[in-house]
Amino acid sequence: MIGADMLARSFRTAVCDIDFEWPTVNLLDACRQYGLEIDDVAYLAANENPYGPSPKALAAATESLSLARVYPSPSLRYDELRNEYAEVRDALAAYCGVPADMVMPGPGSETVLRYVTQVFVDPGDEIVTAPESYSGHPWACQIMAADVRYVPLRDYRFDIDAFLATVSDRTKMVWLCSPNNPTGTIITDEELRRLVANVPASTVIVCDQAYQELVDDPSWGDATQLLLEGHRNVVVLRTMSKAFGLAGLRMGHAIADPEVCSLIDRIREPYYISGPSCAATLAALDDLDWCREVVRKLQAGRRWVTQQLTELGCTVVPSQCNFVLADTGVAAGVMYDRLLRRGVVVRPGDIWGYDTHLRISIGTDEENRRLVAAMAAALAE
Repeated sequence: MIGADMLARSFRTAVCDIDFEWPTVNLLDACRQYGLEIDDVAYLAANENPYGPSPKALAAATESLSLARVYPSPSLRYDELRNEYAEVRDALAAYCGVPADMVMPGPGSETVLRYVTQVFVDPGDEIVTAPESYSGHPWACQIMAADVRYVPLRDYRFDIDAFLATVSDRTKMVWLCSPNNPTGTIITDEELRRLVANVPASTVIVCDQAYQELVDDPSWGDATQLLLEGHRNVVVLRTMSKAFGLAGLRMGHAIADPEVCSLIDRIREPYYISGPSCAATLAALDDLDWCREVVRKLQAGRRWVTQQLTELGCTVVPSQCNFVLADTGVAAGVMYDRLLRRGVVVRPGDIWGYDTHLRISIGTDEENRRLVAAMAAALAE
């Protein structure tokens, strides 16, 4: 029998050195603690779409379960009777307005971003990102034993000048998030173009645009456009989880140079997107009216929640996402508990260094009203 100390010698150092846990909330424990029924809790902590996917997408996913015993298509080649994987790739490409060989689907953008990292990053490579951004980006790089350098946001926004001052000839990858999670702020087209124009051509710029559909600010910069203009070192990440409401079925994709997509295709698992995910994605992309109406509701809810929280005395960061970051002036953990007692779950901002902030997902109209009422009572304590 191998002793624990001997087994530990076989662990990868880079993995053991990762000090990270995905932030979660145990709703069952919280309900028991405060005497709540789980169906009565307004869960506004995960930036999920409260309206869910298109009914056509749900019907397609359900129908596809009749083939649950069958492996999904393993490749992008059209040499099979039915290739859902290639169909999804082509449908996503048409939706994004790019050639099909520039799209690489995957089971959620977290998986895709990990593959992107594996294609480019070697142990010891320098990575530049912001600490107040999506934690999955540095996590994927730390798994590869990269040297992650952090450039703090300024006024809740990516500081492009500071990024440019940090990037050097040895920087392998820059991670951006626009709109940014957790602040909801954007990188403008001018800022994005200035960054791309002034980093070494060997530095890969990955822009996570998970919340792209929620943007209504015309100054926002779409990294896909720069890629189409010939900047081959740009990679864009997108997802079906937010505006399309398919978070539980896991579908994301990278938009990248065809050579990059080909390399990702070499290292991915053969059957890594399920049949129901493919079916739901195809149906959702064929029902864009549903998505547009959901986006309209979320944008209206975002404006209303921002106004109401501001009137309560909170400082709300202008957001282009389906959430807002609000400074309540009270310790994040304290406000989290006060809201939880009232059946509202949000995300404490202190995990990003925002000690008096809460990140609050936009819910249905009823959930938003409940949030505001709970916030008013919590602030009055």
